[in-house]
Amino acid sequence: MSMWLDQKYVGILSIHLDQFKRKGGYNFNFRCPICGDSQKNKTKARGYIFGQKGGLFYKCHNCQAGMSLGNLIKAVNTNLYREYSLERYASGETGKKAHKEHSFVFKPVRFESNQKSLFDTVLKPIKNFDKDHEIIKYVHSRKIPSHRYNTLYYVENVQDLKKLASGYDDKIVTSEPRLVLPFYNRKNKLVGLSARAIRGEQFRYINLKIDDNDPMIFGIDKVDTNDVIYVTEGPLDSLFLPNSVSVGNANLRVAAEHLPKEKLVLIYDNEPRNKEIVKNIQRSVNDGFSVCVWPKSYKEKDINDMIMKSSTTEEELLSTVKDRTFVGPRLLLEFNSWRI
Repeated sequence: MSMWLDQKYVGILSIHLDQFKRKGGYNFNFRCPICGDSQKNKTKARGYIFGQKGGLFYKCHNCQAGMSLGNLIKAVNTNLYREYSLERYASGETGKKAHKEHSFVFKPVRFESNQKSLFDTVLKPIKNFDKDHEIIKYVHSRKIPSHRYNTLYYVENVQDLKKLASGYDDKIVTSEPRLVLPFYNRKNKLVGLSARAIRGEQFRYINLKIDDNDPMIFGIDKVDTNDVIYVTEGPLDSLFLPNSVSVGNANLRVAAEHLPKEKLVLIYDNEPRNKEIVKNIQRSVNDGFSVCVWPKSYKEKDINDMIMKSSTTEEELLSTVKDRTFVGPRLLLEFNSWRI
């Protein structure tokens, strides 16, 4: 019964998973909804659901997140998780009993008890460095506004991030310095870290998931839910807009599972030839979201590039976003024009 029920909910969950496909038997593949998978190559899909001793489990070969199918459903769609839990209970499969029957368990990634002191030891606020330091030169080259420096950190050796979270000992193999963006939940609890390359390393982002019970949505701890909330793909892009969050991938609609949908403005990357982005915008149009559609005059692929490679200011960017935000039939019209 457990495997049948799990397969049923994999099918339901699949509509929320990018590049979902069945690999055969009890194996399924898709882009990881936890870390967003590769930011450089958006065709990569390194999340896998597989069968193990009477149940289904999830593993990402990018961020190394590992969990039961139930916890994956919970991370992606809390309403669907409630339905899943109720149906398991109705079939006589309580959560405790089912999990005890499975011997395959991933070790959860958790902070040590002295997480605050370790955090302060490993990560340094970039606002404390002088203008000649490498990290300041980097954020200056990206034109990141100085009033956002208080949300950004620096690690001298990316290996040191292993001190903050277990489970990554054999996953972080380089030793370069990086820009670090901490992810908190609405209760200001640290749930993950994203380490951004500053020297052009092959792997642009290294993501560490700290708490499997919360999504990694950058900036969610600071947003005002009574005001308009701008949702971007990349964390750096969100730094140029007020009251903004980043989900780390093209599935911007996931923000609606944690923030009021009517307050959200989804801002996708400006890539009309990207099939994944086009597909996601089409879903957002159909689901009644407000979406920013970039004007034809904008050639850059994302917000940070728009700021870096053109004379666009933050004020002009925000004005454009406001002017180019649509919903309903007008959004469909503008979207169809943009994608051509």
